[in-house]
Amino acid sequence: MRIAKVLTILTVLGLAATLAGPAAAQEEIPACSGENVSGTVVAVDEANGTVTLATEDGLCTVTLSGDYDHPIVSLLGAYFGDVNIEALAAALQATRVWVVCEADDCTLADEADEGALAATILGLTENEDGTFTLELIAEEGETPIEVVIEDPALAQAVMEALGVLLVDWQLQIGEDGSVGIVDVGDAIAALHEDGLGFGAIVKLYAIAAESQQACEEGLSEGDCDVTLETLVSAFRSGTGFGELFELYGRPTIKGVGHVRQAERPDEPPPAGDPARGVCNARAHGGQANARGLGQVTCPAAPEGPDPVEPN
Repeated sequence: MRIAKVLTILTVLGLAATLAGPAAAQEEIPACSGENVSGTVVAVDEANGTVTLATEDGLCTVTLSGDYDHPIVSLLGAYFGDVNIEALAAALQATRVWVVCEADDCTLADEADEGALAATILGLTENEDGTFTLELIAEEGETPIEVVIEDPALAQAVMEALGVLLVDWQLQIGEDGSVGIVDVGDAIAALHEDGLGFGAIVKLYAIAAESQQACEEGLSEGDCDVTLETLVSAFRSGTGFGELFELYGRPTIKGVGHVRQAERPDEPPPAGDPARGVCNARAHGGQANARGLGQVTCPAAPEGPDPVEPN
């Protein structure tokens, strides 16, 4: 059974020289175009916030910023958003391995091992005997190679990392002309400019996220059609939060204060650690399966009365 396959062989062979080349060559990669872009993340520049994608039409780049003039918009955008450049970089790192090959027999290795070659995992297949076959391409190679592993935990980590790298983003043009993606922060800023307070926005996002999770986990059948848009429409039509809570349940995160608390748990991951985003997403009901990050243990969700919310 094919568990995950990120890049086609033809795509990877075309990428090898470009991505391994000097910075000047990478600067020639064009910005993505159109309303949407679908593809695989193949390079991340955290310093500049740019991400390179391999699409059916070739390589292109997008810019991830997440910076907004309003600090609360930045806070909520980072918290509720599902695009994290650090997580993408971590997933890429999880697909980079070292291999040693003798004839046609290849095995995973350490960088210091004699004859070790850097390689990128392209796909993973679960075999009938319980083993897993990794499909790789060496940085200096042109022919895909296969490595059989028996570690299910490693296979799971690889599968999750490959899943993170497959993206489908809605694009937008920034004020400086750069091509980026439509971010949750943009939607939050628009809702606030349209009159919704930040406290209301948090509750609506949290209800939608936790209702969707309950549906996906088979815990609820009536909440599967709940979206942020329908909740916003109901709220603006006069449906109060008391009624929404009765219909969909009281969310774990109910205000900006809870978001701030979740951002500063008792034992948070180090600053810049993508696991921080995983814990944030779990706290407000997101998927947060730590794809590409390994096992992540998060503090308990914040409790206590609803804090006073800014407008």
